[in-house]
Amino acid sequence: MKKYSLLIALVVSAAGLNAQLNIQSGATFFIQSGATVTVQGDVTSNADIQGPGVLLLKGSALQTVNMNGFSVQNVQVDNTNNVSLGGAATLGTNLTFTTGKVLLNGFDLNLASAATLTGFDNAKYFVTNGAGRLVKNSLSTAFTYPVGFDASSYNPLSITQGGTVDNIGVRCLQNVLQNGTSGAPFVKEVVDASWAVTEAVAGGSSLSMTSTWTGTDELPGFNRAKTGISYYDGVGWDMLNTQTLAAAGAGPYTITRSSVSNLANGGIFAVGTRPVLTELRVSPKVYLQGAYAGGGLMNDGLRSAGVIPTSEPYTTTTNFTHSGSGGLETIPSSVLGSTSSGSDIVDWAFAQLHRQSDGAVVSTRAVLIQRDGFLVDVDGTNTKINYINFAGEAAGSYYVSIRHRNHLGVRTPSLLGLTRTASTTHDFTTSLAQAFSGGITNNPMATLTGGVFGMWGGNANSNTFVAYSNPANDNTYLLNTVLGGNKANFTVNGYNTADLNMNNQVRYQNPGNDNTFLLNTVLGGDKARRINQAIF
Repeated sequence: MKKYSLLIALVVSAAGLNAQLNIQSGATFFIQSGATVTVQGDVTSNADIQGPGVLLLKGSALQTVNMNGFSVQNVQVDNTNNVSLGGAATLGTNLTFTTGKVLLNGFDLNLASAATLTGFDNAKYFVTNGAGRLVKNSLSTAFTYPVGFDASSYNPLSITQGGTVDNIGVRCLQNVLQNGTSGAPFVKEVVDASWAVTEAVAGGSSLSMTSTWTGTDELPGFNRAKTGISYYDGVGWDMLNTQTLAAAGAGPYTITRSSVSNLANGGIFAVGTRPVLTELRVSPKVYLQGAYAGGGLMNDGLRSAGVIPTSEPYTTTTNFTHSGSGGLETIPSSVLGSTSSGSDIVDWAFAQLHRQSDGAVVSTRAVLIQRDGFLVDVDGTNTKINYINFAGEAAGSYYVSIRHRNHLGVRTPSLLGLTRTASTTHDFTTSLAQAFSGGITNNPMATLTGGVFGMWGGNANSNTFVAYSNPANDNTYLLNTVLGGNKANFTVNGYNTADLNMNNQVRYQNPGNDNTFLLNTVLGGDKARRINQAIF
């Protein structure tokens, strides 16, 4: 058996080691205290590198270090072209970053329980570009994992173990995927990174973890004032609205989650809002009187004219207030393309989730209504989904209401049991009894044709009643506020609440005008009539 002992008392570059360092199986390689072995080429070792001295990686090109699972005590990385791990390794004492990064590739770097990392920052860290993890053995106190997915993204994760001491590993992943480890990446409202956290022995952990990111990591729509760390639990993302809070810092930013005990299903964690909130699904169907064309379909005049906005209109519409995770929803323009079917979009609608105990609104969502009356949503990948997601609310029994900017709202007459995975349906269109009628004497919906019902139209000023006369009436708003008092041969085009018949034109006279629709279609020719929305 060959045996080599290297004892260097001074900080020098060992002769013959500037190019490659190869240590054969069974050899002894010992770096004495105060000594430094400088290697400019690759390192291959089939034995432990022993001793308190330093192995200095100072190449002028990418250096590969393959420890073949063996250990090294003290390492200094000083290579602007980086160091690449070519096999699993264990760090016994310390690794210091001076310049450059360490690419883990497909290999774990295990840190002994007493091992430390120094000198890391947003230019010097571990790149988890493969299956390789940075593993801290016997983690008990706070420890920062200085990781990023690539050479330009630094997203460290700090962890404290409050449960059973264990070996905790971390990888930073490139994106946040729909299903944690699979599915399409989210394209909005999240930090564009996720973390895989593992434990050697399942169970017993109670982790406090703090994620770090910069403003450039935030995807469109990310809400720094209302965010949190979410976990993919195998069913979906688990974060509730009650668990969100404002991020700390002024850039980089941080957020903390405590009492993490479950690391199953890949142990995937992400920072964001709506896409990584727990889902709560419901699938209502409703018609708008102003758009109803017969045969179970509404017209899509607004979509055809290209005036439906890609950002929800309700944040800036009178008498609409978002809550929960609702507000500032956006869609790609592709969702408004023609499908030549009942799934073409008619307009935005405003969905509300009401608490069982007192009927109070706990969450809202701006959603889309199709020609066939079904309400649909858009998820974090900008894909249309065939249900409303009241993201961030727990499964349970709720009332659901649907409102629209120029129609009177409707609410379910009874509670609906809603869950994370199965979408509960409710069809308002089949009977007047399908809508709550509390507090009013008129019908809660308009009769569109025999046996078909829809939301009352004519609500030009977006309040809770439709009227042609009396204070706050819709006729005055239509004529004076929108048309400036011009009755004849005057048209306002575009997306407007006074476009009561939803044809992209606001008119008081001439064919297809909104005044006739309000007076004759909605109010039945009775100028003194008032139609009220149910009280909810």
